[in-house]
Amino acid sequence: MADHQPNAKLSIIDIANRGYNLMTVTVLGLVGLSFGSVLFEPQEEPIDKVDDGGLLLVGIVAVIWYLIGRNRFSRSTLPVIFSVVALAFQIFGNIVERSDAASLGDNIGGSIIVVAALIVFIIQYRRTPKLASS
Repeated sequence: MADHQPNAKLSIIDIANRGYNLMTVTVLGLVGLSFGSVLFEPQEEPIDKVDDGGLLLVGIVAVIWYLIGRNRFSRSTLPVIFSVVALAFQIFGNIVERSDAASLGDNIGGSIIVVAALIVFIIQYRRTPKLASS
């Protein structure tokens, strides 16, 4: 309906959903790009790159999801699910790299970012319908 029509009007709910989805996809995309860049650095073991590659993949999938059809205007739990998957990759990285202090420090910092983002995403998801109806 309003996806690619320049004169189409969006409802308040569409605008609120688009803002929420854009926020989540932007954060996940940036986290994916920042940690995914580590893939190109030489490391001792390929297993150390799995968590970074997973975050990059989550970021790419989130951006693609946002761009397909009317997903950007829909109220969906997928952005929260993408964030949970990103957190799972971070936890995996914490477990795998616990013997390497430098790598573990990066993963702990990344875990804090992903947990903080996930909390904001959940709170905002629960508030979006209330904001749209005001």
